[in-house]
Amino acid sequence: MAEIAFPLLFQGILVTIQISVLAIIMAIVIGAVVAYMKISDMVLLKAIAEIYIKIFRNTPFMVQVYLAYYGLPILGFYTAAYVAVILESGLSSLPKGQSEAAYAIGMSKTKTLLRILLPQTVVVIIPSITGQLVQTVKDSSILSIITVAEMTMMTKEAIGITFSPLIVYICVGLLYWALNLVIELSSKKIEKSYKRRSI
Repeated sequence: MAEIAFPLLFQGILVTIQISVLAIIMAIVIGAVVAYMKISDMVLLKAIAEIYIKIFRNTPFMVQVYLAYYGLPILGFYTAAYVAVILESGLSSLPKGQSEAAYAIGMSKTKTLLRILLPQTVVVIIPSITGQLVQTVKDSSILSIITVAEMTMMTKEAIGITFSPLIVYICVGLLYWALNLVIELSSKKIEKSYKRRSI
């Protein structure tokens, strides 16, 4: 039984990892851009960022998956909306005096953001970002509705062959747990690294 189920689940977890990594990279890059647009002084950029966030946060992910089907890596765009809000909240939580002092000594807005604000923001937002990235891995299971051969779809296939749903689901639960544990441990390591730099 295990020799039949495991290769299927292993294939599924590899696809889940590939989807999740791509989605996480996209989410961080797009989310950072959208967050920057959101705190911009330009009204048009702020409006575009606000519309983007509202569309992706206020519609069910399953609906977005059906609409995108195979056309777009939708999980990355979906997660990016949440990452953007987390980043914006983290930046907004910092004292305004820091950016004002930086501008007073001639630093540009971009340099102030990259050198002073972002390093502090990372420490503040890591718990929220970690939670969102773990959720991204879980949300990848929804892609099975469009026949993406990730973990959930391969689980159904393994159950159909072995007729042992309990054992298969226990294995799947352990694999998801291990994957999310890697994300959490990596986040803690990054958080410690940034805290050491700020001391």
